[in-house]
Amino acid sequence: MAKQPTLTDVARAAGVSRSTAARALSGSGYVAKAKRELIEAQANGLGYRASAIARTLRTRRSHTVGILIADITNPIFPRIVRGADEVLTGEGMTLLLCNTDQEPERQASFTQVMIERMADGLILVSQSIRPELVDLLRRGPPIVLVNRTPEPGAFDYVGPDNAQGIDALIEHLTNHGHRRLGFIRGPRNSSTACERYDRFVRRMGELALPLPRSAIFDGDYSPESGRAAADAMLNLPATERPTAILAANDFVALGLIDRARELGFAIPQDLSVTGFDDAFGEAAWHRVFPDAPRMTTVGQPRREIGRQAANLLLDRLADTSRAPTKIIVPVSFIQGTTTAALAPQPSLPSPRRRRGRTM
Repeated sequence: MAKQPTLTDVARAAGVSRSTAARALSGSGYVAKAKRELIEAQANGLGYRASAIARTLRTRRSHTVGILIADITNPIFPRIVRGADEVLTGEGMTLLLCNTDQEPERQASFTQVMIERMADGLILVSQSIRPELVDLLRRGPPIVLVNRTPEPGAFDYVGPDNAQGIDALIEHLTNHGHRRLGFIRGPRNSSTACERYDRFVRRMGELALPLPRSAIFDGDYSPESGRAAADAMLNLPATERPTAILAANDFVALGLIDRARELGFAIPQDLSVTGFDDAFGEAAWHRVFPDAPRMTTVGQPRREIGRQAANLLLDRLADTSRAPTKIIVPVSFIQGTTTAALAPQPSLPSPRRRRGRTM
């Protein structure tokens, strides 16, 4: 393998000192125009490439940004990453992607690696952050949090308007005659899940709608928690059973719909169901779930969220002393076929009388 040309080789070919060649190629000092052009021509002719490590040590900037995502298989995240990459690439920066699987050890390990590699900044997407990681983040490069934050107001943050989304879903259901609404929560260590739940409880109170404890079920953003909630809620007496259920995200709603059908409920004739996030989008939905009804849900502009996060990080890099910024991005209501006007109560089935097709 041929030896890579060095800065000394470039200087020798151009007939200048090594320090002059370094100033010309880095743009960090004065070199006469003709001499700079000669040095650059010799460097190109030799195929010289400056050491990224050496440049980072010299300038204290690596032109790299680490982005940590919670689950690489979750369709929510690719468009967020795409939006961030569009902005950062345009600024000559490289994005390093890390999948943490929501494991604290992986979060800490990847964060430490980014610090050691002198990443200019970090974007953390949907990370539930433990106190010990907060301490590590405070010692590291500038960060922007997306969708979740351990300390509201402590870090730059970008996320969807969860209150707007919950309000839209409740308005849609109540306009269709539903009064007994159920809710399946997301994980309690997720600030986004807490925002959705808190807004649901508050809005139900504002509308003076009943909210018994049996209408609330804990979940963890997984289809399995939706199935468990279906077993609990749909086996209630018909007069106590929710006629519509809001799920903390689309995956929970999928599990709920699947189990409800197994219990003999038709969706949406017997039970209306909503999700949140529009995780798949309409085109992908029909490819992945060809026999499933299109979800009534709330869509968040994921690509725009990624772009906002990247721009916020660039602003932070330009001014590290300013106060943390919080950006809330509007969401959109998406009408699907998993909700319908409330049917007369006698039509509600017994969960053990008949079975339906599963997804």
